[in-house]
Amino acid sequence: MTEEQGKKHVLLVEDSPTQAQYMRLLLEDAGYRTTLAENGQKGIEIAETAQPDVILLDVVLPDLDGFTVCHRIRQRSRLYIPILMLTEKRTDMEDKVGGLTAGADEYLSKTSEDRELLARVASLLRIRQVIEDIYNRMENGEQSYQVLRQPALTDRLTGLYNRHYFAEDLHRQFALAQRYHNPLGFIMMAVDFSPDFTTRYGEPAGDWMLQALATLMKENVREVDMVARYGKQEFVILLPMIDIGETAALADRLRGLVEQQAWQHPSFGPLHITVSLGVAAIPMQGIETAERLIACADKALQRAKAAGCNRIEIHNPGADDQPSSAPP
Repeated sequence: MTEEQGKKHVLLVEDSPTQAQYMRLLLEDAGYRTTLAENGQKGIEIAETAQPDVILLDVVLPDLDGFTVCHRIRQRSRLYIPILMLTEKRTDMEDKVGGLTAGADEYLSKTSEDRELLARVASLLRIRQVIEDIYNRMENGEQSYQVLRQPALTDRLTGLYNRHYFAEDLHRQFALAQRYHNPLGFIMMAVDFSPDFTTRYGEPAGDWMLQALATLMKENVREVDMVARYGKQEFVILLPMIDIGETAALADRLRGLVEQQAWQHPSFGPLHITVSLGVAAIPMQGIETAERLIACADKALQRAKAAGCNRIEIHNPGADDQPSSAPP
């Protein structure tokens, strides 16, 4: 190991070139090895691949807000990485609470003295070392951590996030999008004619189909997007920083990919599978809560299925807000 590789690794997620250069020099003068990410998506990718010892994360970034980045890093990290969130403001209680809620360990204003920043970094590194020592004393420490963590987050059949964890993330993302006036896209997808499919081919084939659809969706969304299993034959996709037009475009692309896929079952041969999708987003008329976002996408999905399936429908405030004429 070289002397440079032996230094503690700090990931700095900062879009301001001036601020980034200043902090990088400060950290390197203090003996740290630093890596710079100019936006949130890059920060998430570096955190996942390089596993830095500590992360300094700006609240305001050009693509994703720091809270979303923090939350995604917490979701994807194999082991604990301390996160120090940075803000321009000295006393913004909402930002502080938002950062800590998203999973940050410390919160510091950029106007703080250099020695305070370095002291916070050193403190977080000490915490990281204590946790690493605990892992090292455990047999298969990392595997044990993942075994305990994963069932609480994921659906056993598909490996996607489960409905419970999706609900938590939706409320967090919805609140952040409203606070910072950012768009948030949402897709609800259902397999067409799923009861007929299961009746004809059986439950194992139905499970195979759901697993295949889950793989297709994961391969065609961004790292920051959340895909979850919502019901027996339903999936949801949460899309930070994506408006209604881009959300509809992704929904239609997914619909086309499912329709065009050469589904080849090992026992039953080629199968024809299609899906219907309902799309909603904020900002949008009449969507003031996370629950309302789900309801609007669900109504759009029902319109898609009623219109013949294998199609997408976008939330229509005029049509979807009308009371249902169906009997209770």
